[in-house]
Amino acid sequence: MKAKKIFVLLFISLIMSVTAASAQELVPESVPVNPVLQEKYEEFFPPTVIEVTEGVYVARGYNRDNPTLIEGNNGLIVVDPGESILAAQIVKDAFNAHLDNIFDKKPVKAIIYTHAHDCHIHGASVFADEKTEIIASENLMSTLFSEWYGQIYPSRVQGGITMSGIMFKDNPGWYAGYVLSGPNILGPSGFLPPTTTVKGELKRTIAGVEFNLISAPGEAQDVIIVWLPGKGVLIQIGIMYEAFPALVTMRGSGQRNPLDYIDSLKLCRSLNPDYLIALHGPNPVTTGKENVRQYLTNFSDAIQFMHDQTVQYLNRGFTPGEIADLLTLPPHLASNSYLQETYGSKEWDIYHIFRYYRGYYTGEIRDLFPQSALSEAQMSAELAGGVDALASKAEEALLSGNLEWALRLADDVLILEPENASAFETKKEAMLTLAESTMNSQARNELLSEYLLMTGQITAQFPFDNPKGIYSLMAPTAVQLMPMSSLHRIMAVNLNASKSMERDMIVNLQLTDMPKNKSENPDQYTLWVRKGILEINPPYSSDSLFTIITDSLTWKQLVLYKLLPSVAIADGRVVISGGTPEGFYAFMDLFN
Repeated sequence: MKAKKIFVLLFISLIMSVTAASAQELVPESVPVNPVLQEKYEEFFPPTVIEVTEGVYVARGYNRDNPTLIEGNNGLIVVDPGESILAAQIVKDAFNAHLDNIFDKKPVKAIIYTHAHDCHIHGASVFADEKTEIIASENLMSTLFSEWYGQIYPSRVQGGITMSGIMFKDNPGWYAGYVLSGPNILGPSGFLPPTTTVKGELKRTIAGVEFNLISAPGEAQDVIIVWLPGKGVLIQIGIMYEAFPALVTMRGSGQRNPLDYIDSLKLCRSLNPDYLIALHGPNPVTTGKENVRQYLTNFSDAIQFMHDQTVQYLNRGFTPGEIADLLTLPPHLASNSYLQETYGSKEWDIYHIFRYYRGYYTGEIRDLFPQSALSEAQMSAELAGGVDALASKAEEALLSGNLEWALRLADDVLILEPENASAFETKKEAMLTLAESTMNSQARNELLSEYLLMTGQITAQFPFDNPKGIYSLMAPTAVQLMPMSSLHRIMAVNLNASKSMERDMIVNLQLTDMPKNKSENPDQYTLWVRKGILEINPPYSSDSLFTIITDSLTWKQLVLYKLLPSVAIADGRVVISGGTPEGFYAFMDLFN
């Protein structure tokens, strides 16, 4: 992967964001937006509080999700409180303004998280007091530390920033949202861990309101739907929204089972709701049993058609690219205004479904020998008659309107000759023109983010290829809550293979704040660096070189590069038994 460096100040709850260089005008000043995408973005404004039915309200357009407020007889319930403390406060103020300062009159009895995605969980502290119940799936915490705050955290940060257009979010000439959300309101996290968890289904009455909270996996395994049987209201996200379904997103995610979406949507349909609330999107409320039924059915049918036809072609020996050329949605789905490719993409979903079942190898013998980007670029240049000829071919493709070819060929040239001026200009123009024409918000944001990175219009102070820098900015709440298993996975993937290839060393770790002899949260660990790998608690080992004695938070801060080993030794937060500080420093230096 190419090294990409950007200036990161604050990214949602993860205390990171990216802004354009303040002293530099973006060039060009604006990039036209596809009319379909522009119309969708404008539907978020002005932000408003929508009354769904008596006692149920949705705040649309204030931040990236649509927080929902339910009023009971002696208290309030908030569903998905928003993306940050600042965002949640804006939403709370909006509810108060619309509902005569309702938060001054009734306490918040419960906060419900529908799933662990960052824009749904980091505003909780704004609404909660010490008595507020925090309800979520039993899988929320494990999902949070596997899908986000874990070993792939640096990749998630980069993917989230480029997919959502955060680099240029303050430039109205460029930014057009990303279909599912209103504005990004960045700020510190107010996440509160669940006090009650849902396994399968949980039926509760809170403040006199009857709730059924039901597991419904889709975008993640921790998704729950909120069903209010007494009001006929279904609140959901993570299984459907106002755009063509994205079974995978550009920020990256674990493999998602397409059939989970279909099963969860079938569950939603079985409830026969009168009202459907989507916690993303500019039109979050659908009213009337028939309208809701049709909405849910169309979304489910779109996923099932893509899935079943892809698998059918897969079984006949077709590759993903061939399937994409052959597969056409039924007309009633293709023309549906809520199933346009403004977020998901049929082609992306085909590739995801194919790889979900088959993995990388397509069955075509040529794919048995995957080529690197450098190798493919060399082949292109050889066939074109040299690098200069390839640059000319890229320019010809651009002039003829074959933008995808132009982008690919120019990129091949730049892999071989990074300073090639002709290819540089061709790639810039291809990206801008593709961004202008696409109705897909993810694609537009990725193209424009790459343009800014490529042209150096982002002040480069934060290197995406340096995990130390990214991990060091992780939110303190996440650090405190992180399980040791997630922490040690991070440590393992950051082991420097070159430095450790000839090393075979065992170090013990003793955590002073953990109860002794507890299997769930051990106080003792064995760390074995063995010729390029780190194994935690091996089934057998020889004597250790020394023991690191510290508390769990200090150890997390050391592994996540928030604390220098020398500082931890100097102030007594780390004691080395049976060894020297220099040995400890040498051990920690093995990790990038």
